[in-house]
Amino acid sequence: MLWRAFKSGLLGLLIGPAIAMLIVIAAMIFDAKCGPGDSGGCAMGLVTVPVAAALPSFALFFGLRLAADLWRARPSIRQLRNWGREE
Repeated sequence: MLWRAFKSGLLGLLIGPAIAMLIVIAAMIFDAKCGPGDSGGCAMGLVTVPVAAALPSFALFFGLRLAADLWRARPSIRQLRNWGREE
């Protein structure tokens, strides 16, 4: 269960920064302040935003997969109702 959550976290480590980079590129295209004569602040977002999004996206994907696996592994109502009774 933890291994699957870790693999999902690694997938999030790839997907999260990629989506963040696409958002920054879209912001650079549609922002009138970014362009020729810019001091380079807009281009620095291409580096800083994916780095800043890496750890939260890993944690998000890891947590969602772990929660889904724990939800699937929960005991059923019938098992809980008969808990402690001899069969």
